[in-house]
Parts: sequence; C-alpha cells; structure tokens
Amino acid sequence: MDFLYYRLELSCKNQVKAWFFLLFFLYLLYNCFVGDILREISVSVKEIVELIYGSGNISSAKNLMTRAQEGTEIHKYWQNQYKENDKKEVVCQILYETEDLVLEISGRIDGVLFENGQIFIEEIKSTHLDLDQLEIDTTPSHSAQAKVYAYIYLVTNNLKKINVVLTYIHVDDLKTKRFEKSYTKKQLETFYEKTINKYLDWQGKIVEHENYRQKSIIGLEFPFSEYRLNQREMMAYIYRNILNKGKLYLEAPTGIGKTIASLFAGLKAINKPRQKIFYNTAKNDGKKVVIDTIKLLEEKGLVAKSIEITAKDSMCFLEKRDCDPEVCKYANGYYSRVFKTIDDVYSNESLLTKEVIKKYAKKHTVCPFELSLDLSNYADLIVCDYNYVFDPIAHLIRYFEDNRYSPILLCDESHNLVDRSRNMYSSSLNESLFSKALEVSRYLKPDPSYEINQILEVFSAARVSLLEVDFVRQAEVNPTLLLFLRKLSVKLDKIFSDEKIKFERQELQDFYFEVVRFLKIYDFFNDEFVYVLERYEEDIIISIKCLNASSFINDTIDNYCEAATFFSATLSPMFYYKSLITSNLGEDISLISDFKQSNLLLLAIDDVSTRYKDRDNSIGKIVEATKALVNGKKGNYILFFPSYAYLNKLEGILLEEIENVNFISQKRNMFSQERENMMNLFSEDSDVSQVFLFVMGGIFGESIDLIGDLLSGVLIVGVGLPAIAPFNNILKSHYDLSFNNGFDYAYTYPGLNKVIQAVGRVIRTKTDRGVALLLDDRFTSRKYLKLYPKSWSHLSVINDMKELGKMIKDFWSDENEIIN
Repeated sequence: MDFLYYRLELSCKNQVKAWFFLLFFLYLLYNCFVGDILREISVSVKEIVELIYGSGNISSAKNLMTRAQEGTEIHKYWQNQYKENDKKEVVCQILYETEDLVLEISGRIDGVLFENGQIFIEEIKSTHLDLDQLEIDTTPSHSAQAKVYAYIYLVTNNLKKINVVLTYIHVDDLKTKRFEKSYTKKQLETFYEKTINKYLDWQGKIVEHENYRQKSIIGLEFPFSEYRLNQREMMAYIYRNILNKGKLYLEAPTGIGKTIASLFAGLKAINKPRQKIFYNTAKNDGKKVVIDTIKLLEEKGLVAKSIEITAKDSMCFLEKRDCDPEVCKYANGYYSRVFKTIDDVYSNESLLTKEVIKKYAKKHTVCPFELSLDLSNYADLIVCDYNYVFDPIAHLIRYFEDNRYSPILLCDESHNLVDRSRNMYSSSLNESLFSKALEVSRYLKPDPSYEINQILEVFSAARVSLLEVDFVRQAEVNPTLLLFLRKLSVKLDKIFSDEKIKFERQELQDFYFEVVRFLKIYDFFNDEFVYVLERYEEDIIISIKCLNASSFINDTIDNYCEAATFFSATLSPMFYYKSLITSNLGEDISLISDFKQSNLLLLAIDDVSTRYKDRDNSIGKIVEATKALVNGKKGNYILFFPSYAYLNKLEGILLEEIENVNFISQKRNMFSQERENMMNLFSEDSDVSQVFLFVMGGIFGESIDLIGDLLSGVLIVGVGLPAIAPFNNILKSHYDLSFNNGFDYAYTYPGLNKVIQAVGRVIRTKTDRGVALLLDDRFTSRKYLKLYPKSWSHLSVINDMKELGKMIKDFWSDENEIIN
C-alpha cells in the first residue's frame, strides 16, 4: 500500500491521474478477490495432448532447426493431393465451462475428407522413423490430437459418428502409413471428458496458485523499514512504464538497491493470469543476487513460482554432454515422465534454483535442462541470461514467438546488451571445423563429403584473399557458400534422423548447429551486417557480423513483451545505449546516489599518455602512482590495464620497483576455479598490501562486490578504448553514417563504460571509502568531462607524485579521525 500511495503522490499533479491509479488499484483487488470466480483460459489442442499424453525421448536431433519447415513442406505435399471438396487447415474451437473457469480450446485440423458419404478427420505427421515400427499408439499424443479434433468437429456439426485418420509420411521417400478408425459420439465424448478433466485438474492447481499469488502481491510490503535515496522513485518509474507498456532506461547508481526495487515494482504491476516477469542478467553473480532477493520477498509473504534457467552444459548430469537417448538415460523416455515431474515440483517447491531442478530431475530421471524450460511454462518469475529473450536461435520460442504471454522484461546490467546483442545476430564458421567434419564424413549416410569439399573450396579462396592481410570485408555473402551450406544442412538432418548413429555424434551435431546458425543469421542480413574473412593463426574464419541489432531487440519487445526496463549503474552517455539497444526509442531517467562524494578520492593524473606509442614513457608514472596508493594504507588495490600486453609489460617492473607488496596478475582464459581462488585472496589476511593486475572490461572489471576493507583503491591506466582493429573500424565507418559520430560510438563510449565500471568497484556501500586514480591526459579533455556521471563532479587533477602520496595519506587519516 505504501508503494501505491507513493506512486499516487509522485504522479498525481491533478485529480484525473489520481483517480486513474485508484481505479487501477481497485481493478487489481477485483481480479484477486472477485475476478477469480470465473477465469478464461485459451489453450490449443496440441498443448493439452502433449502435456497429458506426452511420450518419447529427447533425441539428439530433437532441436534441429529445420524440422518445423520440413513438417510444413510435408503437410503441403500431402494436402495438395486432396480432392476438390476436401478441406485443409480447418480451424476448430470449443468452450468447456466449469463453475469458475472457461476453457477455450482451439486448433487447426490438417484435413477434413469426404468419401462415400463419410467424414474423415486427418492428422498428418512427418517422421524419420521406419514406418514398420509405427503403430497407432507409438506416440499417444498424435492419436489423442486427432481424436480431440474429431470430437470438436463432430459436436460443432452435430454428427453422430466420425472417422479418424492418422497419417505418417516418411521424410526421405514420402512413403506413408495410415491408421483409420471409426468413432461414435459417445466414444469420443468419453475420451474428450477424460482428457479435459485431467487437464483441468492440473489447471486447477495453477489457478489456485495464481489466486494466492495475486493476493500476496497486493498485501506485499517493501521488505525494508526505510527506502534508500531514489529507490522509491525507481520503483515508481518502472511501475508506470509497465502500465504504459513502454520502454524505459534507468541509470541507477550502485547502492540504490536496483534488484529489490525492480522486482518489487514488477511484481506489483502483474495484473493478469499467466503473466510473467523475465529478469535478465549477464552474469551468474547477478543471478545469485536476484535469487537471494526473491527469497527475502518470500519471507515477507510473497507467493510466487520463480525459476533460474542455466546453460545446458552446467545442468547436464553426464561428464560429457550427449543427448543420444541410448547414451543418456535422462533423455530416454523424457516425455513419458516429464508431466509427473512438473506436477511434483509445482506441488512442493516455489523457488526453483539450479540445485532444486537437478534434485527433481535426478529423482524422476529426466534431463534437468529440458525440465527447467518446461517448468518455466508455469513460473511467474524467470531469471535467465539475455540470450533466452533476444537471441534469434537460443530464445525461448514459447514466449518470444507467441504473443499469448506478453512477459514483463527487467534487464539488469543492460550496458552489456550493446555488444551482446550484436553477437547474438552474428555467426562465424571456421575452416578447421569443416576439415574435421570431412575426416568422418565418409562414415555417414548420406555422405556429405561433396558438400563439405565444396565449402572448403570457398575457404581456400578466402585464404588466398588473406595472403597479405588478416581481415577482408566483402560486399556480399558468398552465394556458393550459402548453396552448399543449405545442401549440407539437409544431409546432416537426415544423418541425425538415424538414431543408430554413434560416430562422433555430439561433435557432429555441434557442427551442424553452427551451419544452421550461419544460415539463420543470413536470413536477417541487411545494411546493418557485414560479411568478412579473417585469418587467425593457421585458421580461416568466415563471418556474418551484425553492426547494430537494435531493430531486432525492438521487434522482440514490441511484438511479444508487455514492457521492458533497461537498468544499470553505467548507462552514460544514455543516448549511446538507447541508440544501439532500441533504436533510440523509450524514456530515460538518471538517478543520483546518496553515497557521499567525500568517501571516494577521485583524482586524474593527466600529464601522461597511455596511447600505444607512448606506453614505454608511461611506465614510470604508473609505478609512482602505485607506490602512492600502497604507501597510503595497507590494503587491497587493483590496477586496471587496457590490455594483457600492457599488463604484462608492467608486471615484472612493478615487482622490481616496489617491495613488501604482493602482486597478483589476471591470466588469459582462467578457469572458474582459478577465478574463484583469485577472488578469495581479497578476503585473506595479509601482512602486506596486495595489488591485483586486471584487464579492464574483463571478468574482474564489473559485477564483483568488494565491500569495506576488501578493496581500498584502483588505478585506471588509460581510457579503455577497444583495440584499433579492422572490425572496430568497420563499426566506426558504419556509425559515422548512422550517427555522424563513428569514433565515439565504436571506441570512446565502450571504453568509458569499462572505466566507469572499474571505478565502481571501489564504493559498494554507504560506508565504503577508497581511492580511484585515472591515469591519462584524455581524462581531463573537454569531451570526456562532458560524459562523466554526475557523481564524478568532484574529480581533481594531481600530477605531482609526492603531493599525490600526501593527499592519499591525508584521505586515510581523515577516515581514522572519523572512526575515532
């Protein structure tokens, strides 16, 4: 209630607005306490029968991306043979009413056939299986679908009996196998009632939960006794944006409580059945914060089903992932067991973390990753990576190619989305990948050797183009490459339809997915893409690279989402992120922090250049600045460098020049355990200062919380510009045409984000104190000064290293006086 009253206070400059929000509040109350008397649910026949009568395996070919198109073509082929009076793709619909629910069941009948005065309802299914292995009940959901269609048609047309035909068509040779059976109205009615009652039993649990959920949301109070500065404003902006079905950018500083504010506002805005919140974050650490926040809200009375979706490899029970049902018992018979598993989880759990999902998956012998996706159908809050929403191939089809759900999007750390979205709409193929596939191709049926060799010829031509350079942009995607990739994908699909294939199955499937991804990305190819050839060591890489994915992000939001809020502590400059995420559409708000500026000693050393040609001359200044940091106070410090080369250049010199200090350096391609061990060093007691040498924008450049004495200061070496490289120069040229400001869009703004993120490691709470040194002459240029966050308005310049040392010691002396 307090949140709603504040919302009224914030928005109501006139009585009309006040009445609007009061009426909306009453609408929510009605839905929670009265509206649950009669609820309407729309569902397809296919959804019902696949849930109730599901069977079969998760095959390694299950997710092959050509199957849907293949099925469509088979249907068209068969329907084209219908007689003139036969009907195809017949829409059917029926209502099933109970005391408190109206079920709207719909579907599309493949064929209604008329022969010798009889009516036949035909369901067509394409298959790769041997037709001799098929019986009418091999896949129970297929015959169930046909029978439910038959019942709906029979009732709608007031018939007493009808015939059902289940037709299987083999994909390779188009041979058919048909099962025909005649049913009376009573027989179909009995089957229909049994099916719908089973489905309603399940829906009853969902409706009961959603009623409790809505009531709990209405009564949910903010879990803390006090709001942080601007925290209520942030909630109000998000809440209003969801009601307005809009797009909102919120730059919210560290410490404002972004996670609880966004979740609380999002939950308060839920106002209809099946509505979901997608909380997107780029890092696993970010997901942990969200999960902990949901736990807190549950302790305060929230009733909700929340799920964490994690990458397939991290969920897999096998030492090496292999989805072949003869290898993986969790894939074998998955669909026969999954509904029982879902029911068990739904009845006993509310917060479905990775560990909880794996526990139930192990109990019921089902694939934990596929289980997490199926459980998400019945979750209110889904915590996942951006790619499950925005990636054109990895996105969850059930939500982002179907507009029934209209999820609410909360995108945390959304400064990452510029680069991530471009990568989502890019694809690369390596010559070495095809060479490896060629080695095993002769063992496969049908043999794809010819197609692979033709593609390798394209790579050979690319190698010639790259004899004297490492990077070439070409005007269009090679048509020969596309032709043989398409032919190869067809053959590979046939290969994987043979469940007996064992030889390098998983590796070949990964190869196949890369082929299909490239073809899929090509479908989007326009002026926002480039086709490039690259040489990396001995390998040749052919890529389609996206330069600006904002139109695709926009389409996803406009077509499938209720609203989207993008928030981060670093969205400066705002116009840059808006331009490259949602084509400059949406509102934007920047909130200020209640952290005292005096807690951060922010200094620029601007009499030195860290540009590539000047780096040798910068070494002395970096060493002296590091000495000033560690001599000011014993503690933990981070030196952020723009590259590993720069870091490695300084590592040995720092060891020689500065005594009684432990230097710890980030290495390339560190394993997760190595990263965890390095982070643990911050918490260990040390007799001397520890100085960590990290790369800006890397795994330690953001999303690490080092509170209190865990971090005393940082030295930022350089302005963080991405390397001057061919692709970045292509971005520059493209952004010159799009925004008339190519260099800043390709280099300045991405670099500045890394700098702001690095400085943000120092102050994580209101009581934290620390030092941040910015070392480069560009930091005090007019261009950069205009781009800094408002909280950096106290930035000072200091170039005398003795004076720097004194200022740092005085800063820490002031802390001691405050404590004493």
